[in-house]
Amino acid sequence: MNTKTIIQASLSTLLITLCLTGLARAADIQSQAAAISIAAEQRTLTQVMLKNYLLSGLGIRARKADQELAGALQQFTAQQQQLVGFVTDAQVQQQLALMSESWKTVQQQYRQTPNKQRFKTLYSGNEALLSQGDVMLNKVVQSKADDSAQPLSLLGQQELLCQQLVVIYAMTAWGVASEADLSYDAISADLLKNMALLQALPQNTAEINDQLQRLSNTLEQTLEVSKARPGALLPALVDRSVVKAVLQLQQLRSEYLSLAGANNA
Repeated sequence: MNTKTIIQASLSTLLITLCLTGLARAADIQSQAAAISIAAEQRTLTQVMLKNYLLSGLGIRARKADQELAGALQQFTAQQQQLVGFVTDAQVQQQLALMSESWKTVQQQYRQTPNKQRFKTLYSGNEALLSQGDVMLNKVVQSKADDSAQPLSLLGQQELLCQQLVVIYAMTAWGVASEADLSYDAISADLLKNMALLQALPQNTAEINDQLQRLSNTLEQTLEVSKARPGALLPALVDRSVVKAVLQLQQLRSEYLSLAGANNA
């Protein structure tokens, strides 16, 4: 087995582990901070699923994409159920019910073999689910005051944007970009703007600031890779760079959740 194959296998195992970690974490929602974190993940998962559907359709590491799509489908369902069991706010419950209904249709579409002719319908349903997830996250944040809301929401937005960066390139490579309401320049600008907001948060510790700087460097490298603009194999290159950023975002999320737990103890 060559080095490239070993790296790809390691990344695949790591991403599957993250999905399983997400399932375990969803089963332990015990605080407002954790609920905000999970709500942000639900929104991001709409793009993770779309990305892997596209990569599978392109035939780019298709087997790995299919595995990650299956894991994301399971994670979304599990976390949706756990949020339903945790929240008590009536408006959040109503929004979760709306998402659950949409999810029934979108989930079935994702279980079908990737197909260009069906993509418009899938994309439309997935975008509706994304919009509902955005509303749901905002309602979760507003339902109860929590100091962790801003950092966790910003981290969730960064992860969402990272996944959308891969999505826009994959859609272009597959010839379905006309359906997208996404812009490389807008995504890049938002990533940089949110990075500045994260680095200015008053609750940041020295360790968190160090991690934020490393994340900033990774995002700059990711955007440099992306500047080449879409090409036949570029989605895979961008995705590998995004994987590194997502791992750093996951670590920062854990740091902020730990900080929130210590402050509420």
